[in-house]
Amino acid sequence: MCLFLFVSFACLSRATEQPIRNQASSTKAGDWRLSLYPNGHTFAFTIVHDADSAYSQRLAPLFEEFDALNMKITATVFVFWADWANRGKIWSSWNQITDPGKRFLAPKAVPLEDDAERAFYLNIAARGHEIGMHTPSDTSDTTEQLQKAFEYFTRVFGHPPAIYVEHSHASNQETLGNEGANLGSKYYSLAILRSYHPWVWVDGPLGLPASDAPKYYDLIASKAAPFSDESAKRYGFDKIFARTGKWKLADGDGFLLEYSVANIDDLERNRGIALVYTHLDSKWLDMDTRKMRAPLSERLRYVASKNGWFAPASTILDRVIAMRNLSLDSKGGYIRIRNRGAQTIDAVTVVSPDGASLCKAKTKFPPGPRGDIVVGAIKANESLSFRVCN
Repeated sequence: MCLFLFVSFACLSRATEQPIRNQASSTKAGDWRLSLYPNGHTFAFTIVHDADSAYSQRLAPLFEEFDALNMKITATVFVFWADWANRGKIWSSWNQITDPGKRFLAPKAVPLEDDAERAFYLNIAARGHEIGMHTPSDTSDTTEQLQKAFEYFTRVFGHPPAIYVEHSHASNQETLGNEGANLGSKYYSLAILRSYHPWVWVDGPLGLPASDAPKYYDLIASKAAPFSDESAKRYGFDKIFARTGKWKLADGDGFLLEYSVANIDDLERNRGIALVYTHLDSKWLDMDTRKMRAPLSERLRYVASKNGWFAPASTILDRVIAMRNLSLDSKGGYIRIRNRGAQTIDAVTVVSPDGASLCKAKTKFPPGPRGDIVVGAIKANESLSFRVCN
């Protein structure tokens, strides 16, 4: 992956890493432009779930719904038990609860190291969902514990987490806004994050749009990208992302309010990106039916009925960065697309300004309803030329 100025992302040394800059998210040439999204999709939408009090038995019915909608999301998980859980011995007290409803609600922050929980997360990963790390545990973790968490996660899934979402910076000392960026602290985390290089969501004021932001997502494709430049500059780390929503609305009720039909229509209209900040363990499940609440299911069906790209968070973020290596030139009735990056970019989409098609040899590439033309893959350092045709 490379930055917009064609500096190789992969070749940056740790000492010379620079934060990713917010740039216009479509490249224009005249009225022609490149879409951020593959295969003619007109917006991107996913959920980035915070583990917090989560328990797999309460999450499982929700993922059945996501699967039915072919909507792939990012679910974070704690790796280890919190201090208060006494290395999982808390199950003895949870299992003694006789009331079925209360017993169902009792388990909190059940981590990846729990056998049943680990099987659940491996299962949903096999179904196409992304599993991220939500700091090592619900309580503060030392540098050594953080290293062990990355190693454990890697053994379980066969790769390190592509997404790392911080827990509370007010209570977890390894978070960057607490002691995580303090080289002299036993909770120093920045070096390990740089080593494993996941996309990091930093818990704090810059992780979400400002409280007075005019839009619920505030990440319109034509104006910005889902990155936190100020945090990236502050910590000298180039893969820090922002999410969409509001701090006090990160549950099922908040989702219905923030992602209203009108706002979803607006997201689609403006070719935007929504990386939804929510806690799926809070007000998403109907406790009577133990299924997703009907209004939430209906709202997600409305989202899924549109031409959105419903991919996990790291896939969307990686695509946005990769697309910055493409340039588009329009001259003399021809369109030229150049890939200056070191990777192939699949399903590249060009947006036609006036319904014109593109032609190459005897192949015609007609536009979709909103002018999107899928021209296919562009290899590393390749250029493709097309004739504008009717």
